[in-house]
Order: sequence, then C-alpha cells, then structure tokens
Amino acid sequence: MFFKLPWFNKKPAASDSQLDTQVLELDFLVDEFHDAMADIQDPLRTRLHAALISAQTPKDLWFLRGKLFNLIAKHHCENIAHNRVARLDHKLRFFVEHHPNHAPEELPSGPMALLH
Repeated sequence: MFFKLPWFNKKPAASDSQLDTQVLELDFLVDEFHDAMADIQDPLRTRLHAALISAQTPKDLWFLRGKLFNLIAKHHCENIAHNRVARLDHKLRFFVEHHPNHAPEELPSGPMALLH
C-alpha cells in the first residue's frame, strides 16, 4: 500500500526566502573581496579597496577579481589565490543568478572560469 508522507508537499517557509536577502546585496560580494585579502598588507590593497567602494554592478566586481588574484598570488601562492577567487566566483555566480535586477549574461564570460 502506498501513502504520502506529510512533508513531501510542504511549502518552504517564508523565513527560508528571508535568509537569501543578505546574499542579494552587493555589499555581500564586496565583503568577500575584503575577506580574500584580509591578511595582506600592501599599498595595492588600499587601491583595490577604493575601487571596491566605487563598484556599482557585479560587472565592476568581475573586472576587479583579476587584480585580487594577482595580489593574493604575489603574497601567498597561486593555489591560495585560485581557492580564494573560486570562492568569490561562486558567490558572484549565486548573486547574478538570484538577483532580480541582474542576469548572468551581464558578466563578461558565460561560465565563471578563471581568466588568468
């Protein structure tokens, strides 16, 4: 005999959708940039910080990720730079896929692959 379990047709709670609202803010991505370069003391970091403050769109952030990669690779190694930028790429991809005002086509490349 077949029966339905009560939680199969359960609708997601309103609080589940509220958890994503923080992720849909551009500041969330800027914070990820800051986290990626938090342990680096370099004048280039200060200039990158100033560029992050003036970034208005995900496309602006996309163009800054190359500078971030070079900064991390200079002070650590390319493996650490790849890992940190990959985490940033994942969050950037999530942002443009779920934000109502942005589309993945806005970014310069379709797949979020490293362009180094």
